[in-house]
Amino acid sequence: MAYLRNIGFKLIEDLESEGRRTFSVEEAIKRLNSKRKNALAILGGLKRARRIVSLTSGLYALWHPSERRWGIHPLPVLDALMKYRNCPYYVGLLSAADYYGAAHHKPQVLQVIISKQMRFRKAKDLALSLHVFNQFPSEGLSSVKTQGDMIIFSSPERTVLDLFCFESACGGFKNICLVIRDLLPKLKKENLKKIIDAYPYSSSVQKLGYMLEHFESDKPLMDVLNKWASHHKRPNISLSSRLPKKGKIHPLWHVIENAKIEEEE
Repeated sequence: MAYLRNIGFKLIEDLESEGRRTFSVEEAIKRLNSKRKNALAILGGLKRARRIVSLTSGLYALWHPSERRWGIHPLPVLDALMKYRNCPYYVGLLSAADYYGAAHHKPQVLQVIISKQMRFRKAKDLALSLHVFNQFPSEGLSSVKTQGDMIIFSSPERTVLDLFCFESACGGFKNICLVIRDLLPKLKKENLKKIIDAYPYSSSVQKLGYMLEHFESDKPLMDVLNKWASHHKRPNISLSSRLPKKGKIHPLWHVIENAKIEEEE
């Protein structure tokens, strides 16, 4: 048993020396030059010793001593996990806003947008909140090096639009107002044009146009949104999806003013 334990610790040391955080069972079998049964016994010993933790069937993460009280940090293992599960993703909503310095209240979970429904029983243990966006985007995503790995984040422009799609998960309409207000300096007209032209939900663009008009946003951004409005049908939609559909209708954005835009906490 001591021999197997030492082999396991050597595996951990090798991975750490390479800056690795995750590995698969198949990789472990090759590295250990062992039969599957013996490799699984070694990995079981490492789990009991709290040196590794299972992320999903067949994929493990190294468990750093600093994480043993509060659990594995999700960001360093996210990209490897999603690639292993063959699930396109990006860090979005309040987690993306937090990355850009505009979350107001740091989210307690890492909010991740995924392309399809996925059963993942370890999500709670990893403090992951998964949200499905069926029409998964190709625009408005960027790879960011963070904590040793490349992670995909939504751009500020995509983030502000996505917030409207997941109002409940983002702390409600009041919080969305505050976050978007703080993200305004990050928005670029060229990027915004690309995003809104391809964005599948016109209601989010309408709400953004209404809100930026209220905030008296810079003319270049408003020019982009006004031009979009002149070329797209705009059905009447509620400003807040969680409140009764009652209020005046804005003549340009066709937004039912059923909520008050908050400007201060």
